[in-house]
Amino acid sequence: MGAAGSKLEKALGDQFPEGERYFGLENFGNTCYCNSVLQALYFCVPFREQLLEYYANNKNPADAEENLLTCLADLFTQISSQKKKTGVIAPKRFVQRLKKQNELFRSYMHQDAHEFLNFLLNELVDILEKEALATKSAQEIPRTDRVTNGSLTALKNDPQKEPLVTWVHKSFQGILTNETRCLRCETVTARDETFLDLSLDIEQNSSITSCLKNFSSTETLNAEDKFFCDKCCSLQEAQKRMKIKKPPQILVIHLKRFKYIEQLGRYKKLSYRVVFPHELKLSNTVEDADSEYSLFAVVVHVGSGPNHGHYVSLVKSHNHWLFFDDENVEMIDESAVQTFFGSTQEYSSNTDHGYILFYERITPPPPATASTAE
Repeated sequence: MGAAGSKLEKALGDQFPEGERYFGLENFGNTCYCNSVLQALYFCVPFREQLLEYYANNKNPADAEENLLTCLADLFTQISSQKKKTGVIAPKRFVQRLKKQNELFRSYMHQDAHEFLNFLLNELVDILEKEALATKSAQEIPRTDRVTNGSLTALKNDPQKEPLVTWVHKSFQGILTNETRCLRCETVTARDETFLDLSLDIEQNSSITSCLKNFSSTETLNAEDKFFCDKCCSLQEAQKRMKIKKPPQILVIHLKRFKYIEQLGRYKKLSYRVVFPHELKLSNTVEDADSEYSLFAVVVHVGSGPNHGHYVSLVKSHNHWLFFDDENVEMIDESAVQTFFGSTQEYSSNTDHGYILFYERITPPPPATASTAE
């Protein structure tokens, strides 16, 4: 990386962002799936800042147990506090912890970057929730009662009035609402669910906007799929659609490029061309007010099939685009991002396709106002 690092510094020259660090990550055999996602998360600035703050406030108490959160915080702190501006870091402790924690990532087989991202974010949320609960329990139990398990259990079983919102949630969590309208009585039943990323089905020669439209398109429930309407007290034909009720601060979109083909009895990679814009307007929201997002990272799958290949990432940092391929980091032109949209032909020599997209919200969320009855 020495030469490549100095090449990157030369390329940026005076424009090298103050205090920023661009470090490649060493690959331990098959860990490109992990490296590419970690780079995208490192340049997700709100998340990075929260993680570094967490690390500063929870620096190695003697009894602290190592977990994925402490290993990730340690890695990000290590990168951000390097004296050099560029170089290579080996995320050894993090990868060891990941393999210890989840046997899925232990083998030397090709792993899925989206599965890893999903596992990591959920794991971080679990750790933060457990810590918050432990702190709450310690504060709420009178000293005299701390010895007995009874009061601890009672507290734990006491349903929390509100689900805990961690700083991971604040960055990535959005809310979807599933609306089902009975076609007989017109009653609409809405059910909310949270998400940390959106997985979208893709079509050839499409765009993120059209994939999002399809995600929110109306589906008719009939024949064997009829809906039980509480008002009619019977199974009825209905229309169902999914809308985004609360758009997240960081919108993570996973393109479903690996599809199970019944006739083949295996997964196949879809190399479809799916255009992802630098600026994205989310229009399938409940409020119908467009939320605007700006693209800042792309995890790319390189290869023709699901069981082999490589992952790299493209990252926007201080208005420059960078290409991270394990140990190597180089500057790329913004126009190069479009070469990762996909291929218009099924068998193309270009096998580098955008797989996970990271967008940051640029319009501030609307102020919460009490809705007044008309």
